[in-house]
Amino acid sequence: MQKKQGISLIVLSITILVMAILASTAIIALEDSGIIGRSKNTVSKQNQQEEYTRLQVIKNGILTEKFGEITVTEYVEKLKEKNIIEETITTDEYGSTVVKTKSGFDVYIRQDGEANVEISFEQIIPPPTLASLITSAADYGKTVDYTVTVNGTTYDDWQICYHNSDYVYLIAENSITNTTLNKGVPTVASLTSDELALYEKFRVGNADKYTLADTVSGDTTYNCKAVAKLIRDYANFANTTDYGTNVVGAIGGPTLELLVAGWNAKGYTPTMALTIDTYGYRINNTIYVSVTSDGLYVPSNYRYWLASPSAYDYDYVMLAGYDEVDQNRFIDTSGVRPVVCLKSTIPATVGTGDYDFSLTK
Repeated sequence: MQKKQGISLIVLSITILVMAILASTAIIALEDSGIIGRSKNTVSKQNQQEEYTRLQVIKNGILTEKFGEITVTEYVEKLKEKNIIEETITTDEYGSTVVKTKSGFDVYIRQDGEANVEISFEQIIPPPTLASLITSAADYGKTVDYTVTVNGTTYDDWQICYHNSDYVYLIAENSITNTTLNKGVPTVASLTSDELALYEKFRVGNADKYTLADTVSGDTTYNCKAVAKLIRDYANFANTTDYGTNVVGAIGGPTLELLVAGWNAKGYTPTMALTIDTYGYRINNTIYVSVTSDGLYVPSNYRYWLASPSAYDYDYVMLAGYDEVDQNRFIDTSGVRPVVCLKSTIPATVGTGDYDFSLTK
């Protein structure tokens, strides 16, 4: 009788084992070659690009509705409304809003300027700001590459004279012109509401406000006729053409509050304190304080107008120069050193060469 031939269980098991080893080796080889990884990455990138396109389309739709302006809050609310993101919303250490899409992507969103938002699938590290680079009052006096052209003359020598969480103040290194505010009553009216708001930004500190009654209208307000002139005549030192909304405004000289704040922060003596009475501002409760010239706040060769009402006559401004800060107004001409107020968030880098700080326009 003829025997039937077949595959034994042992042979079958060995065959299956060999095939499994070969398959495993092939998969490892493919992974080592990066083919599988690249394939997965390609799919992920494609999905991410599709998600990004969808997010941008939604953002552009809001921009159209809002006439070219959008906030992070408006954008996130729209994404929630369209059920594109999860409910959990967080903020990272750089201030970006972090959301997770329904498809599993982490999205970082932050305000990009005042009218747009930036979207990224990677953490957004914003550029350093001028204020973040100023570590202490030791940086006061350092130069900044702020440039402005006024009446055909370019001014690019500016020094940091003070900063806080909101603003950085730059003062011209040298006298740029002469003025004759000391002769006769200034013809300009008192500050407008907009000028008053600007003056407030240059006051800084917690000193009492100047409230001597206006001789023209009788209103209890800042009677800053001389200050109004220093704001109007020197407003063009605020270079909004290049620096846009980063520039708050300019004035023809530092306010007393600004000078006192910077002076004290640098640790100079005597310490200055502002007081006020019916005659106007005083320093250390006097109309005159003797100081040592430092070149930044108190020049060594000229007197410079300070953009604050005088303690002698509220039509005029205080003077600082050489070895004193006082109410003396009997000088024919005095140099003017404009001060520019920048937002503290203006992008900047530590400069090289001639400048200590370089602004990003």
